[in-house]
Amino acid sequence: MKGEVSYALYVLQEPVQYVCLGFMALMYAMKIRQLLKKPAPPEKAELKGDRFAGAVHSLANVLRPWGMESTRNHGYFYAEFVLFHIAVVLTIGSTFFIPLMPWVMTPFVSKVIMAFMGIAFLIGLRRIYRRFTTPEIRVISSPDDYFAVILMTVFFAVGFVTLGLWIEGRAETGWMWLFFLMTTFFLLYVPFSKISHYVLYPFGRVMFGQIFGGRGVLNRHQKA
Repeated sequence: MKGEVSYALYVLQEPVQYVCLGFMALMYAMKIRQLLKKPAPPEKAELKGDRFAGAVHSLANVLRPWGMESTRNHGYFYAEFVLFHIAVVLTIGSTFFIPLMPWVMTPFVSKVIMAFMGIAFLIGLRRIYRRFTTPEIRVISSPDDYFAVILMTVFFAVGFVTLGLWIEGRAETGWMWLFFLMTTFFLLYVPFSKISHYVLYPFGRVMFGQIFGGRGVLNRHQKA
């Protein structure tokens, strides 16, 4: 497949992506460095628990849907979360597999990724609707929230069509160009958007866990 694309598309799929990926990594490295330099919040409460155990407990909270009221009472929220993020990983992965390991993108693999893209597209539409119509979500939403969820939903739709054409043996199409142009934009945009929450998540959860673990609120069976 790789030999069937024009030199211009090759440049977009590989050199341009590498430069943008390097830029994103640099921005993340700078952000992480700034976070690591920040002092831990002072703790004046008496130490009643294990701060380390609390941090581990808090960090793994995403794997325990029963530990959060929203996902405990509404299991479909957690199912949406899991499916959406699996689709994100597979979609991003396809932007590497297509130019670098096209033999991996067999019709079966491509159809599996397309299935997740289709599901994520529907989830994205639901999230857009809820963000516009649910008062408690709308009041905390910024323009970046709307832009990010709409852009991701469109990205899944473009990827779905692109892989459908890829299965037909059409390695270079207008959809393929659009797919990789959007990928390029994401690499430049994500470090400055709320989509980068996956970088901030560990820091926030560890800090939360240390505070409430030390106070004995989390892992109450653990003692200092």
